[in-house]
Amino acid sequence: MRFSILCASAALALGLALSACSSGAGSSSAVPSSGAQASATGAHGLVTHLMPGVKPMISCDYSVYAFCFYVTPGDAGPYVETSAGSGYELYNDGWIVKNKSKSGKTDKKFDTYFYPDPGNPTYQYIDYKGKNPKKPTAVKFTDYYCIGFSASSCTGSNYTFKLGVALTPAT
Repeated sequence: MRFSILCASAALALGLALSACSSGAGSSSAVPSSGAQASATGAHGLVTHLMPGVKPMISCDYSVYAFCFYVTPGDAGPYVETSAGSGYELYNDGWIVKNKSKSGKTDKKFDTYFYPDPGNPTYQYIDYKGKNPKKPTAVKFTDYYCIGFSASSCTGSNYTFKLGVALTPAT
């Protein structure tokens, strides 16, 4: 029963977030992870989830983030996949900001891109070029992730939801 309520809440939150993205307003959704695979579902059969092998964070603040995951320095991924029902092209944008940044500017230690863009499915690649941590960190960065159904929906400061990003040591 609780799981179905959480899934319904997740679908509603992502649907509202998609509406906010296309209207130009920022949004954060509270989408809990299900089991070991963090994911979010929404309108038009839209599904966003971590790629196989990407380590989700167990302690994620779902009041802030759709889901949280670890990024490994030197491994660009892909980390996140988004797909929609047939007949839809997805346009994307994403930028990562250090949580304690007063300016809110994109962290220069991260390069993030989507391939293909547009596409369906499409994948987010994240390349961290900073110092390799000695042990896994807490969520220190926010990935502002935008998914849209038109080229103009993911421009400027529009985002669909926030993803929590932590670092884990390269092996």
